[in-house]
Amino acid sequence: MKKPVYSKLYEAMDDGAARAKAADREWKALFSDLEARGQLTDQRKRIVDRLVRERVEYEFLAPDVAAEGAVKKGPNGGDVFNFKWSALQKVKDQILKLETALGLIVDKGSAGIAPPAKKTKASKYLDRLGSN
Repeated sequence: MKKPVYSKLYEAMDDGAARAKAADREWKALFSDLEARGQLTDQRKRIVDRLVRERVEYEFLAPDVAAEGAVKKGPNGGDVFNFKWSALQKVKDQILKLETALGLIVDKGSAGIAPPAKKTKASKYLDRLGSN
């Protein structure tokens, strides 16, 4: 699979040039990371493409949602739910799934050695007894 032409993909949008630039940046970063780890396959390139599109969507949707909030004023003066906020949450969930599929998420169990257990009075007593 070749690198998608993001300028063609986003050309109809008002901020298409900025989105295409962000997508190219994301593609290069993910591509080089997977290539350095020796994990680059055609299937992973397709996943990278979907992840790039989701990250770009998140990057351009998040400022609007942050400015408006989860609840905004409706046309009659009451509070209404902001559907952009819900869309942003769904994009975040999709990004997490794609990052997990690519192995970009490091689980806490394999991140390193766990800190030593806290010493209590019981553990001090048991340490004195030694191993049986």
